[in-house]
Amino acid sequence: MRSRITRVALAALGLVFASTSAFANDQVVSTATNLAGRNAIIVNNGVPSGTIQLWYTYTGNSFPCGAFSQFNLALQDVTGSKGQTPAYPVELNLAQSGNGTPVQLSPSPDSFSVSGPGWSDSSTVNVSIDCSNLGTPYDGQDIVGNLNEQTVPAGAHLDTISTVQVHIRLVIPSPNACLKLYSFQTAQDTGTLLTSVDVVANRSGSVKSTNPGSLSVDGLVVNTCPTSQSFDLAVGLDPKWQTIPNNNPGNATFTYDINGEIDPSNLGVVAFGSGTPSGETTCLRNVVLPVGDSFLATVHSAILSGFSVSSLPADKDFDFSAGLYNAGSSCSGTPLSPVSPSNPVSSVMTFTVH
Repeated sequence: MRSRITRVALAALGLVFASTSAFANDQVVSTATNLAGRNAIIVNNGVPSGTIQLWYTYTGNSFPCGAFSQFNLALQDVTGSKGQTPAYPVELNLAQSGNGTPVQLSPSPDSFSVSGPGWSDSSTVNVSIDCSNLGTPYDGQDIVGNLNEQTVPAGAHLDTISTVQVHIRLVIPSPNACLKLYSFQTAQDTGTLLTSVDVVANRSGSVKSTNPGSLSVDGLVVNTCPTSQSFDLAVGLDPKWQTIPNNNPGNATFTYDINGEIDPSNLGVVAFGSGTPSGETTCLRNVVLPVGDSFLATVHSAILSGFSVSSLPADKDFDFSAGLYNAGSSCSGTPLSPVSPSNPVSSVMTFTVH
């Protein structure tokens, strides 16, 4: 990946700075940017309860072992308006969450003394891969590491984000198709990859919601070709799912490359489907992807409510998809070729009713 700086997602930035008057406690606002090494697509949700997500890709037949990349984590204390004022100074620690994970995160420094509103500092986070914790490599394999922000003492009335989450996806090159396409689902608030979900039903046997309740249906395109590529990208929802906001794919869709967030309206976002808000396909038109870069589209979605549990798919699967089409075609006609591992590509999420 070429060296670029990833900017704060506009939606996150507005939430952080435009809604300052709604803050309860003081809080540490966090922002990640790329440093040395390979660059990630960065989704900055650096407010309390918002996970910062870094999405790296690596093209090769297996993950490299050892040092992989670096990013900077900027920290700033912002005044709250309604909560209890912390008894400063407050200790803030950065620590890896979970033992034995393939992605290892080492912040330097890893401990800070927050003196009060206006305080700021930063940490360089080294990303490495522990190959002793890897299984057999496969195309599209995603490995994850989490970095937590913790205050001491607990309950210090200084809010922080919950997690900085780093994904590294293995992109195995194909001799016949250098444009790569992946479909997957993540929890909207945490970025955690999802292969299953709980469906919550009420006493009358109607679907109420899912747990987690809000998902991102994601399409990731990686250009391993020797030249830049242009295409339309379609992200398809299961027929039992709808966008959030309902019937508003423009506001539900967020797009990113390693330069930061891209306003989807600049890509001529359109939606099509069965004529109802359910099962819509969101189309992003005229995407231009430089050599070695990645493009991520996320569509915020939730299950429809009020229909009978008996009408859920009999195979206990929800089906989502991503597809590439000729640029400017509005995701119509014959899918673009050649694309690997397939085009369109589907992702299945199993469910259990509770």
